[in-house]
Amino acid sequence: MAGCRSPGGAPVSEAWADEAASVAGKGVAVVELFTSEGCSSCPPADDVLARLAGRPGVFALSFHVDYWDELGWPDRFSSADSTARQRAYARSLGARGLYTPQLVVEGTDAFVGSDAGRAEASVARALGTAQRVRLVLQVHATVTDATVQYEAQGAPAGAVLDLALVERSVTTEVRAGENAGRTLHHANVVRAFASSRLGPATGSVTLRLPSGLRQDGAEVIGYVQESPGDGSGMPVLGAASARLDTHE
Repeated sequence: MAGCRSPGGAPVSEAWADEAASVAGKGVAVVELFTSEGCSSCPPADDVLARLAGRPGVFALSFHVDYWDELGWPDRFSSADSTARQRAYARSLGARGLYTPQLVVEGTDAFVGSDAGRAEASVARALGTAQRVRLVLQVHATVTDATVQYEAQGAPAGAVLDLALVERSVTTEVRAGENAGRTLHHANVVRAFASSRLGPATGSVTLRLPSGLRQDGAEVIGYVQESPGDGSGMPVLGAASARLDTHE
């Protein structure tokens, strides 16, 4: 199936040592879906991501782009940041343009997001490759912010740390546009995102919590990537997740 083309330094607790050891060397698969509620080709890809989410070692993220918002249905989860994220992949992979739905596995394998067979094969390859960076996260949240403490051991110079606040399950009744009359279900919708080059192996990043977020249904997914290459993408070196630990 063809896709829809776009119209245009806090220290880390020593108590983390056991958790860090438990993930060292195990394969992970970071799966990023670029989707839109305004694209009729996207619901099958949303289903593919939902089936992958929650599997051991799989870190699934649903980025809702904003370039379909003026075509009849403004996606309430869309953002310019998600579109910028997809555009960064297009540059790093040498792609000519943007389209939905698109899946990117491990920062290097990009294809039409509804291709379940390719998704399964790509995830299996990723899980069979030991991660190079040992990443551990702790999250402490208030009603407005989430502070993410991280430890990233083994990251090479120039590596990038990505942190995504995701809402694990959301539903939308679409009333207009290409999906009018459909009830859409989304897994691990990215509600806030930050990306920066790693300096010290330990540190902290604060994410602003969006209005309407159900904190009991949210978590932070973190992953370390190589800096963008010329045509080679942004390989994932390690990943981890943590639920929100809420404190008023």
